[in-house]
Amino acid sequence: MLKAAKEVYSLCISIFALPVALLFVIAGKFAVFCGAFSEVSILASKVPFNFGIRVRYIYYKLTLKSLGRDVKFKYGTFCQYPNAVIGNRVLFGYYNAIGEVIIGDDVIVGGFVNFVSGTKQHSFDDDSQPISTQKAAGRVTINIGSDVWIGSNAVVAADVGSRCVIATGSILVRPAENRSIYGGNPAKLIRTI
Repeated sequence: MLKAAKEVYSLCISIFALPVALLFVIAGKFAVFCGAFSEVSILASKVPFNFGIRVRYIYYKLTLKSLGRDVKFKYGTFCQYPNAVIGNRVLFGYYNAIGEVIIGDDVIVGGFVNFVSGTKQHSFDDDSQPISTQKAAGRVTINIGSDVWIGSNAVVAADVGSRCVIATGSILVRPAENRSIYGGNPAKLIRTI
C-alpha cells in the first residue's frame, strides 16, 4: 500500500512539474542563443521541494547534451553550460555550480561544490591590459569517472578517475587517479582504495 502511494505521489509531481519544466526548456533553448543559459538554470535551481527536483530533471533532460536516469539536482544546483554530459544515478547536493563536465554513473556530490572548467580560464600575464580583457586558454571539459564521491565545499578543476573520493573542502587542480582518495588545498593523494 505504501509503495503504491509513493508511486501515485511521484506521478502527481511529474504531471504538475511538466508544464513548469517546459517553460524553463523554452527559456533555456532561447537563452543558449543569447549566452544566458546559466541565468535560466539559476532560476530553475530555485524551484523548491521534490517538485523542483523533478522540474530540474525534465529541464536538463531536454537541454543538456546528455542526461542519464535517476539524476537529482537539489535546490540551488545549476548547470552553467548546455554541453554537460551526466550519467545515471547521480546525486548533486545543494548549491552546486556545474561547469563543462562529463560525469559517469553512480556519483554523489555534496553541497556547495564548484566544478570549474579548468584552471586556465583567465589570463593575467600582460601588465598593459586589465585581466578582464586578456585572452586565455579558455574552458576545458572536466571528466568525472563513475563510482565517485565528492565532499561538500570542494572545488573540482581537474579530472577525477573512477572509484575516487574527493574530501570535503578540497581544491583539486591536478587529475585524481582511479581508486584513490584526495584531500587538502591543493588536493593531494591521501591513499589508494
